Amino acid sequence: MALVQVPNLEEFYQFISERPGGVYLEDLARAGWPDKTQATHLANALLTQSRLDIITVGEKILLKAVAPQLALKLSRLEATTRSVYQQIEKAGDRGAWSKSLKDQTKLQQHTITKAIKELLKQQLIKEVKSVQNRNRKVFMLIDLEPSLEVSGGTWYKDGEFNYSWVETLREYCLTFMDKNYGRPASQAELHRFVMQHPGPQVPTEEDILCIMKTLELDEEVSSLVTSDGQRVFVRRRKGGFDQPMDIFAARLPSFLRQAEGEGRLVVPCLCCPLRNECKAGGRVCPEKCEFLTRWLQPPEDSVGNEDVLMDW
Repeated sequence: MALVQVPNLEEFYQFISERPGGVYLEDLARAGWPDKTQATHLANALLTQSRLDIITVGEKILLKAVAPQLALKLSRLEATTRSVYQQIEKAGDRGAWSKSLKDQTKLQQHTITKAIKELLKQQLIKEVKSVQNRNRKVFMLIDLEPSLEVSGGTWYKDGEFNYSWVETLREYCLTFMDKNYGRPASQAELHRFVMQHPGPQVPTEEDILCIMKTLELDEEVSSLVTSDGQRVFVRRRKGGFDQPMDIFAARLPSFLRQAEGEGRLVVPCLCCPLRNECKAGGRVCPEKCEFLTRWLQPPEDSVGNEDVLMDW
């Protein structure tokens, strides 16, 4: 340690702190510290002051500077508490729970509990509920955002599914659809409208697409793909007793109406655009197909009874 001079130590620390990604010993050699022994002494000096982290990357050693305020807090920690902190730091955005900390540090459970309480008090770590294990709390550094597998993403809050937020987003989307009734709405338009209403989370366009799929399953909206490949949504009409109007009922598509007018025999299944989605018991199925029923047993009073909602 006698080789370490304070000015040289501060210069060494400054060089590393200016590089948030850290530096390797090879970088130090090129920057003016060719003597590995001297560089090791300098690194050890900063390490004892909690101003440096040493990380093994493969067969190399990576040096990363610790921010001055954080270094001050870490320097005041007991050795066991510092050891727990280091394991939590290694866990990253997935966090670490008490049992894993016990296995990794080889400390007793009461020592782990004491260390965690101290780290929480110093605001060095935070406690996060995991959606994967509802009865398990994990710990991670205070400035980290939990990974999606821990937080659950947009649909979760404090480890619980946020039903009220989902319903709010559904209402926002329906409000936009009602204001623009009869006009197809794109995913981007719906997202822009929702973003005008701040909430507990910031939904992405993909999140809005998920919301629209739930509305489509509830038969509140219909979706179709335009000629340029863009998916758009249309508000469904309401039938009697405020029930959604089934877009498959009481009408024939244009390709069948045209064929009938020309006197040609057309089997609906062979030219139906929904044939790939048709299966027994499904949303689109032969047993509920009005087109197939009409083709097999044309009703006598079917003339003029078509209620065309939209064309394919």
